[in-house]
Amino acid sequence: MFSGIKYSFIFVAFLTISYKSQVINIEGKRFLNDTNGLVGRSDFNFNVNQNTQQALTLGINVHLQYKHNKHRFLAISDLAIIKAANQDYQNTGYLHFRYSYKLHKLITWENFTQGQYNRVLLLDKRYLVGTGPRFRVIKIKHFRVYASTMYMYEFQSQAFETITQYNHRFNGYITLNVDFDRFDFTSTTFYQPLINDFSNYRIATDNNVDISINHRFNFRIGLNLLYDTKQPSGIPSLVYIFRNGISFRF
Repeated sequence: MFSGIKYSFIFVAFLTISYKSQVINIEGKRFLNDTNGLVGRSDFNFNVNQNTQQALTLGINVHLQYKHNKHRFLAISDLAIIKAANQDYQNTGYLHFRYSYKLHKLITWENFTQGQYNRVLLLDKRYLVGTGPRFRVIKIKHFRVYASTMYMYEFQSQAFETITQYNHRFNGYITLNVDFDRFDFTSTTFYQPLINDFSNYRIATDNNVDISINHRFNFRIGLNLLYDTKQPSGIPSLVYIFRNGISFRF
């Protein structure tokens, strides 16, 4: 057990990486299978619409998971661009790595590192590294609930601002999953206050529905809401994203 914890902190120390919403819901991107081996999924969409002006839409998402006994590795990359008349309506991207070690059937110790940007919300760059326990609250047929209390170190800079921030945050979340043969629903809510100033916080909720078309393709609908008390000037405290599309599994 202790060798697994040691391995966790080594992983965090060495994986500090560069680079939708400002709070990324990794819970909705986990593969819930308990068998050893590699699984993955990729999503892609690209559209060009030319009439009085040209509109470009691009979305790429790839994520992989490798499990070996008590060890689990998760890697996710995501890029989303919507542009028309040289104006960005969405321009976001992130890269996320996570290592998990199962301490007990109810407790898993997790470590993660992440880099992201969001041009529309004036987030030039944000780098995160965090660690903490994840608890299995309920796990029965077709229904699961998990919760986590983590420490997170954050570096970020805003576009058009010279101030950079080095923050220590609490990262707590609760997630639930309802899973039937051809239907899957996942909902996760995050609470991320500064440890030394609880008036500076973010609350986010991410909700996804997957409807199976066949064993390779899913139809996906999602809604993401974010409330941030310290958004840059000109950015509303509450922002949301509604999305739908096709997902390919391999």
